[in-house]
Amino acid sequence: MKTNILLLAAFALCITSCDKKEKEVEKEIDYAILSGTLQNIGDEKARFYNSSGSSSTLDIASDGTFTDTIYLSEDGYASLRAGYMGLNFFLSKGDHVVFSADVASPDTPAIFSGESSSIQNYLATKEKKQQELTGDFELFFGQEPETFLSAITTLAKDQHTSLEAIPSSESFKKIEKKAIALSQMDLKVNYAGYQKYLAEGEDVVPEEFLSEYTALNKDSEEDARQYKVYRDLVMSDIMNTIEEKKDSVTPYLEQIVNELDTYKSPTIKDYGIGNMLFLYSPSEGDVHTMKDRLLALSSKEKTKESIITRYDKIKTLTKGQPSPTFNYENFKGGETTLNDLKGKYVYIDVWATWCGPCIGEIPYLKELEHKYEGENIEFVSISVDTKDDYTKWRNMVTKKELGGTQLMSDNAFSSAFIDAYAINAIPRFIIIDPEGNIVNADATRPSDYTIESKIDALLK
Repeated sequence: MKTNILLLAAFALCITSCDKKEKEVEKEIDYAILSGTLQNIGDEKARFYNSSGSSSTLDIASDGTFTDTIYLSEDGYASLRAGYMGLNFFLSKGDHVVFSADVASPDTPAIFSGESSSIQNYLATKEKKQQELTGDFELFFGQEPETFLSAITTLAKDQHTSLEAIPSSESFKKIEKKAIALSQMDLKVNYAGYQKYLAEGEDVVPEEFLSEYTALNKDSEEDARQYKVYRDLVMSDIMNTIEEKKDSVTPYLEQIVNELDTYKSPTIKDYGIGNMLFLYSPSEGDVHTMKDRLLALSSKEKTKESIITRYDKIKTLTKGQPSPTFNYENFKGGETTLNDLKGKYVYIDVWATWCGPCIGEIPYLKELEHKYEGENIEFVSISVDTKDDYTKWRNMVTKKELGGTQLMSDNAFSSAFIDAYAINAIPRFIIIDPEGNIVNADATRPSDYTIESKIDALLK
């Protein structure tokens, strides 16, 4: 009997040990392996983005090959960007995704292999078909509601049929079905927005058109981590809420921060900050207080680093600080420096030939130039076009008969003056006083009805 007890104890110990080892092995597999070849990668950087948007740079060998271990907190969507090429994946713990793609030919499909290749090929085909359908933005979103709804319903049915046809886990299919539903909502939201634009600000789409979007829980941390389209839908809701409040006094970034402050999801807060950080400028109230509020909202170290980097740039751009300078090619010949303009107020327009909103400001800028002709103010336009678009810049200045002082920056957005003013979105307007000091590093646009009174106050 004693022997039997000992044997049973030994057997139980073996079972416990084996079970423990299996659990340890199971616990260790918290990653996927991504490997392959990026043809014609050259000097381009390849960045990997996980489902929540966090990124890292892949180490690519000289022949374009790479292997990287991607640690996963959960199974989810991911993407790889190199140059103009973008690839989307779904990574599960234990996956080894192998592919080959040509960076110089982004329209050429990537070739996948490995156990999850059917999933990766499904996602690539799904994206291609949706892009083909929605490629002509104005045509697609300009359709009548019934035609539009029919088109996206057919798209969703096709996606579901393709999904059911591939060999994959039920967990992926469940996640992907929600992705399809969220994508449908996003298409409807974009449609409603475009129709409102066509109707010059009036809501013309029936309320029930967006019923699923209205009912959507917009503060889900789980969905925010998994779906970029969900994060975009939440941001659309925040923008709509701000628009409905019609607050013309509170700085716009502050309004966004106020809305984000009401959310529980850390991922939504970080995503909102990341997308709107370009608005963080000296004109947005107290830059020091705003830094503290942004840092308090953020949970990711990279987001916090971006906030500090932005703050370090704009804290020196407050009113009365010496302005960064420039020395750029003048359309009429030679070069012009900021020092050449001392003794006058300088109203600077940072723009580019490819920027639609910039072009839209031109008629209003011309009106200002005409109104203040002969006054102690110089209107300067600085193009951030690349050198490849040099001829295009000169042609547009001529064709549109642009006035004032027309300059071209020496290195587009990487030009020292542009970088010093932390400009990463255009158009951007700047006012500098006759002594070369900053009046406003993010000044009112020419189209704003208050701009004339602000200039008048300077010149009186």
